[in-house]
Amino acid sequence: MKRRRSLPLLAGGLGLVAAAACAVSVQEERQLGDQYAAAVDTAMPVIHDPAVQAPLDAAVRPLVAVATRRDLPWTFRVVNTTDVNAFAIPGGHIYVTRGLIEHATSYNQLASVLGHEIGHVDLRHTARQIEKQRAASLGVGLGYIVLGREPGAAESQALNVVAAAVFARFSREDERAADHAGVRYTTAAGIDPHGLADMFHILQQVQGKDPGAIEQFFASHPMTADRIADVERTIAADPAARAAAQTGRKDAPVFHELQRAVHALPPPPPKPRNSP
Repeated sequence: MKRRRSLPLLAGGLGLVAAAACAVSVQEERQLGDQYAAAVDTAMPVIHDPAVQAPLDAAVRPLVAVATRRDLPWTFRVVNTTDVNAFAIPGGHIYVTRGLIEHATSYNQLASVLGHEIGHVDLRHTARQIEKQRAASLGVGLGYIVLGREPGAAESQALNVVAAAVFARFSREDERAADHAGVRYTTAAGIDPHGLADMFHILQQVQGKDPGAIEQFFASHPMTADRIADVERTIAADPAARAAAQTGRKDAPVFHELQRAVHALPPPPPKPRNSP
């Protein structure tokens, strides 16, 4: 009997050892993030035009200034696709699509979405995806998750080095925590935090008109009926957020500069035939 009782303890101990072995250090997170970013840069039409990068960097600077993690070299990039999406990978690399920038109508909407993605990294949700993958020794179709379709041969080769679980669907709890982080960051940066709920409303409208354009966003950011209401409740319960909603910036010239730069870009590359 004593031996039987010791088996759960032994299993628990081995589980702790396995968890420790799977833990991702900050240095490793940065190194892996750089590898993933290089793969994304190869597989997706990432924009490197200074006319786009400069206003994007200016737009996110207030958010980075209030992010809790100072151990990461935050980078933000625009992907030249009409799909409406934003995603984060470990190491502080965050991507937003041309389609999302074009559908946003004010600075606080874009800032809130980027604040949400910063939250995923700040709260180590992206790093924990790697840890989960290691613990389970599983791989999933990264190309499908990132691209929203089956990747071509060249894309598959580029994406082989990327840990697929990084872009897996976040849990409802992680999404809620990132929403709350986005509210905190915009509030601390003096930006109207209602932008996140406003952007969710826009995304729902886009979904009704062009479901394919929004499919990737809802695949990686599960939307529930209560999510918008939860953001509004979070703002209402926080005196600082309520004040920012009244006096914070809703719009900014840098946002419109970014939109003009994006509009001036060449059309996005055509999607492969196997794309939805």
